[in-house]
Amino acid sequence: MWGPTGAPRPCLGGRVRDSVGGREGGPSVVRGGKTAYKGTSVDAIVHQYDYLGDFYQLILGDRLVYSYALWEPGDTLEQAQLRKLDHHAEAARAIGAERVLDVGCGYGSMVHRLVEEHGVKRAVGLNMSPSQSAWAREQDWPGCEIRVENWFDHEPEAPYDAIIAIEAVEHFAGNTLWRSTRVARYRQFFQRSHSWLRPGGRMSIQANAWDDRGWLRSLVLPSGAAPRRGPDAVIGGLRNVWEGWQASRKVYPETCLPTFAELNEASSGLFRIVAARKDPADGVATVRAWTERAEALRERGAELVGPQTVSAIISEQRTALRFLQEGRFTLQRIVLERI
Repeated sequence: MWGPTGAPRPCLGGRVRDSVGGREGGPSVVRGGKTAYKGTSVDAIVHQYDYLGDFYQLILGDRLVYSYALWEPGDTLEQAQLRKLDHHAEAARAIGAERVLDVGCGYGSMVHRLVEEHGVKRAVGLNMSPSQSAWAREQDWPGCEIRVENWFDHEPEAPYDAIIAIEAVEHFAGNTLWRSTRVARYRQFFQRSHSWLRPGGRMSIQANAWDDRGWLRSLVLPSGAAPRRGPDAVIGGLRNVWEGWQASRKVYPETCLPTFAELNEASSGLFRIVAARKDPADGVATVRAWTERAEALRERGAELVGPQTVSAIISEQRTALRFLQEGRFTLQRIVLERI
């Protein structure tokens, strides 16, 4: 759901007024006398996935898969996207399962693939985007249920055999600067997921992630390099922070990339990490494909969302491409098993 997750958000994004809770920032509810944060607000979701989605539908490919693909030499974008969907189905051990949950299901490509290709009896997708959900429901796919619902509010009618979350985690912590707050918010998600899964069930996650230096050092320093000194280093670091903030403000409000260490800590005691891999080259290949299509369809996109908005999206994609190539953030894939 979270991509094409182009330029990473450095946790500095502007806030969007919450049409549900009547507050700025992500919606919240009161549980046990305490306010519980629920992630990116509905208004921010609508901006990213409904308003900008009119343009994204032009560039995503036939199945409208809105996340980084899994590439092999010679692949088209569409082939690489199907390979990604199949990877997560296999990683989560969802093949032939009775019930599978897709958190942040976007246009429903994963739930449809699970039922159509992998023999899943019932695939449930959660999505806060009204337009994406409406499109998926209109397809009337057998065995697929699309719910306009925040994961925080989800109460399944029966346990799930597997859970998949593709580029959704980036919406869970908002734009807080504080690591401890982010970990606590991710922890809520893992606690809920643990309660939804059968014992031994698996979850497959894909996320854009900073390396374990965190967002600021990832932006300012090249990957694996010693700290740079001098005015050029300062100017370059400030430029990266500015470009990341612009992406947050214009394209991806109220979102933030996690680190692997944050997700590992948040899932500790609830899940065992079975596998973890970093695939930045898949991000590079996907963003490059999206950017080429966006440039080719710039005029048509301008008719849908306006020329300035199209320029902002293309600028964000170029920044993402540079950041991925420089190792400032990566594509993280993680498989977890319920303890």
